[in-house]
Amino acid sequence: MKLSLVVLTQGNSEGKVVPITLSQFLIGRDPQCQLRPASALISKRHCAVLVRAGKVFVRDFDSTNGTFINDEPVKGERELHHDDRLKVGPLVFSVRLEATAAPTKPAPAAAPAKVPAKSDDDSIAAMLLELGDEEGAPKGGLSESGVPEGSTVMDILAPKLPEEGEQPGKGASPPPKPKTENTSTAAKAILEKYMRRPRG
Repeated sequence: MKLSLVVLTQGNSEGKVVPITLSQFLIGRDPQCQLRPASALISKRHCAVLVRAGKVFVRDFDSTNGTFINDEPVKGERELHHDDRLKVGPLVFSVRLEATAAPTKPAPAAAPAKVPAKSDDDSIAAMLLELGDEEGAPKGGLSESGVPEGSTVMDILAPKLPEEGEQPGKGASPPPKPKTENTSTAAKAILEKYMRRPRG
């Protein structure tokens, strides 16, 4: 559907066509309006032309000088039809409503839908899933549903420091206990161990 207003008011704009492409087309002096006539007889937000469900309506916003369809005042909202005369304050428009014709040629047959090629991410994900599915390959801690089993919490053991009088590396010492109070000590120990390892 093509909708436009043709200016009937005598003057420089007479015969001018105002296309309406929005579902809510505001007329008034406010800067947010789509049609802003420079007339003091037009309210800031005078009225709106609304397109809904294939029909056209005009809504008056309690304007000072009123909105009229075929010389009848609009109170609230009224439907507009082709060739109606819409009067907004001192301005008069003719409503042009054209139904867009359906295409006369039959639409070309749709091409068969192509299966989209797998993206790199899809290929990598498929490969990772297949790694555990090979016969004889260990499942790597996966349950039958393919979900990893076990805890994701890792205990970090702090190195045991020699006690007073004890020389490092001498004597049987009990196995170290997990130390959870001070993670910075554990992190430092891991970093020192990493720094001491041979580089190759």
